Amino acid sequence: MKNLLRVSLQVKILGLVIFLLLLVLSLVTIMIAYMESNKDVENAENMALQTAKTVSYMPVIQEAFIQTSHPEEINYVSEQIREEVGASTIKIVARSGEAVGISGVGSPIRSADFYRAVVFGSNYILHTGEGDDEILKGIAPIIVDYGEYKRLEGAVIAEFQMKDIHNEVAADIKKIIMASSAVFVLGIAGSFILSRSIRKDTFGLEPYEISILYQERDAVLQSVKEGIVAIDRKGIITTINVSAQELLDLPDHSEGRPVYDIIPSPSFLEIIDSREKIINEELQFGDRNLIVNTRPIRKKDDVIGTVISFRDKTEIKKMIEALSEVRQYTEDLRAQAHEFTSKLYVILGMIQLGKLQEAIAMIQEETQVQQQVTEMFFRNIRDEKVQAIILGKLAKASEKKVDFKMEEGSSLDPLPDHIRLTPLIIILGNLINNAFDAVMDNKEKQVSFFVTDLGRDIVFEIADNGRGLKKGTEQHIFQKGFSLKGDNRGYGLANVRDEVELLHGTIEIDSHEHEGTIFTVILPKKIE
Repeated sequence: MKNLLRVSLQVKILGLVIFLLLLVLSLVTIMIAYMESNKDVENAENMALQTAKTVSYMPVIQEAFIQTSHPEEINYVSEQIREEVGASTIKIVARSGEAVGISGVGSPIRSADFYRAVVFGSNYILHTGEGDDEILKGIAPIIVDYGEYKRLEGAVIAEFQMKDIHNEVAADIKKIIMASSAVFVLGIAGSFILSRSIRKDTFGLEPYEISILYQERDAVLQSVKEGIVAIDRKGIITTINVSAQELLDLPDHSEGRPVYDIIPSPSFLEIIDSREKIINEELQFGDRNLIVNTRPIRKKDDVIGTVISFRDKTEIKKMIEALSEVRQYTEDLRAQAHEFTSKLYVILGMIQLGKLQEAIAMIQEETQVQQQVTEMFFRNIRDEKVQAIILGKLAKASEKKVDFKMEEGSSLDPLPDHIRLTPLIIILGNLINNAFDAVMDNKEKQVSFFVTDLGRDIVFEIADNGRGLKKGTEQHIFQKGFSLKGDNRGYGLANVRDEVELLHGTIEIDSHEHEGTIFTVILPKKIE
């Protein structure tokens, strides 16, 4: 049933127009035909009655009854009138029923036809016969003026054949039908042209196809992480996705509103007003750094709208930082593998030289060191993600000659599922790397790591004996771009803060100049 109803738009328009034209033209034709038929019959009745009256008042008819003569002249006059009005017969009869004059061929004279006229002096219409034999009769009395008195002497009967009147009505109806047919043909041609024009405007797509495309487009727009806004030539927002509303802090139901009223940024509006294509232009919008692209919508040489897409550079920066941390983690593991490879080569050389005792002693020494590390770092830390991060940092500490140790009392069970590897790499990786950098100028380079999951929270603590922070800088170190290490730095701790906030945790800092710094990260085990 759905396939039968899913016909093309052109067929729908043609079908609807044909149905409406047939309905309207049929009703109009019937109404006009009915009105014309009644009007023609009424005109014929008026003509018959007026003809009879006219003949009854003619002087020649009056004289004929006064002098009882001139029948030939009567017939001549009545014949002329009959031909002029198109009557079939004009009869002039006396009171007695005697025919005074007859023109044309008609029905026999019946006294019942003119009784009311000669008795009461009435003018009236009379229909006699049926079908093709039906006759319309207009009857008028003949009142003769004798000077001293007037007298009803006879009647005039003007007869019309109803079949002639019906033929005239049929001819009029035929003209109406011809006109309606012409309108019908013009309507079909116009609807065909209209449907072709609509199909051209919709690129040959049917309404259900347009509906599917609209739903697909809306799904795509809402699923894209990138913000997208489309405006028309008047600056009215026609399309906007959820990402754009979140990035620009726009209210709900922004579609249909002027972009100039809801986006207060002059620099953003300047980009919108540009008629040229813009690629990867940076724009500061509030506290966000956006990457903006625009593409004008052109119809020939006229710009009818603009599509603006933008993404948050901060998120891109955060992604790059995360990738950098993963790469750093990989490099740490590679450094550790390189270190062990070198030791294996040394052991291999000792074996080839026959110094088996020295090789065994070196293996035992290295085994003892690794056991100590394992006992120190992994005995009480049972989460594989944290183990992998600490293992990489151990190799890096070994390369940088940093004494990296774990505080006594540290313990950690497997972390909850919502604390994933990437946030841990960003948080612990940045804090430990910063601690390593802070102690590089010291003779004794000491960095300690402490973790506990007792209670409802997980607590990480990284401490160093480095240079510490100057007074007044603690409140700025988590700001983007702020760094004591030089230009193009200052994103690590900002990313740490963001990741901690996403995990609904807190970060604290305790630093004293020339004494060292302690970073404490507290993450809840469950997020309400």
